[in-house]
Amino acid sequence: VGLAAAVDYLERLGMEAVRDHERALSAYALTSLRERFGDDLTIHGPLDADRRGGLISFAYKDIHPHDLSQVLDESGVCVRAGHHCAKPLMRQLGVGATARASWSVYNDEADIDALADALVAADRLFS
Repeated sequence: VGLAAAVDYLERLGMEAVRDHERALSAYALTSLRERFGDDLTIHGPLDADRRGGLISFAYKDIHPHDLSQVLDESGVCVRAGHHCAKPLMRQLGVGATARASWSVYNDEADIDALADALVAADRLFS
């Protein structure tokens, strides 16, 4: 029942509109986070929003992703941390885990800005 309601909702929005929104937020996130944090933030995957979905997997400085996710949560920003059921990819990347932020139709640029602000708070805590 829940899945059917979700499908109905997305169909009403239009899947092209959903994809356009995710692409726009991805472009905003990629640009703003890279400008704000430079080499301190490692974004895994393509840097072209047209080639990715509504998420980024990342590492911030030398802060372990699990620690980072806890601190971000304290700022009201929820991310996932771990190997994301992709251990072979983590080995290929040379990391044990990443943090992953995702967005969809219910998010906007303010959520990306909140992520960036929370990263600044994490930096203050771990510095």
